[in-house]
Amino acid sequence: MFRKMLIGAAMLVAVAAAPVAAQTYDFNVSPGNVEAGGAVTVSGEGCDAGAEVVITLTEAAPQKAVGDVILTTTVTANATGEFTATFNIPAGTATGTYQVTATCGDGVVLSDFIDVVDGTVATTAPANGGGGNIVRTGSDLNGLGLAGAGLITVGGIILLTTRSRRHHAKA
Repeated sequence: MFRKMLIGAAMLVAVAAAPVAAQTYDFNVSPGNVEAGGAVTVSGEGCDAGAEVVITLTEAAPQKAVGDVILTTTVTANATGEFTATFNIPAGTATGTYQVTATCGDGVVLSDFIDVVDGTVATTAPANGGGGNIVRTGSDLNGLGLAGAGLITVGGIILLTTRSRRHHAKA
C-alpha cells in the first residue's frame, strides 16, 4: 500500500512540475514615448480568429495610483488571430509610465510599456527597446512552487504511513 501511494505521489509531482510548452506571440506598442493626446498603435497576434481583444492603458508608475485604468478599447482579431488598434492618449494624462495590455477572449494576455511625456520631448521607438516576443506558458503557477507542494505531499504521506506502522507495531 505504501509503495503504491509513494509511486502515485511521485507521479503527481512529476506531472505538476513538468513545464508547459511555451508559445511566443508578437506584440508591439508604438511609439514608446507619446504626448498626452497623441496616437498609439497596438498590434499583436495569438488570439482566436474573430476574438474580441480588450486593450487597456493603466498606470504603471505611481503618478496617481498604480493600476488606475486610463483607457479601455476593443478590437476584433482577424482570421489568423492578429489584431491592430490605434487610440489616442486622453488629453491631460499625467507624464509617466503606463502599461498597455491586450487580453483576448481565449485568455491570451500581452503587454508592453509606454511613457507619456510632455510636449518638449520627441516621440521615439518603444520604451522597452522594441516590443518583441512575449512568452505564454499557459499557466500562472510557478513550477518550483508545484514541485515544492508535491514534495510536501509526499513527505506527509510518508509521515502518516510510518506513524501508522509504529502505532500498529506497539499494539
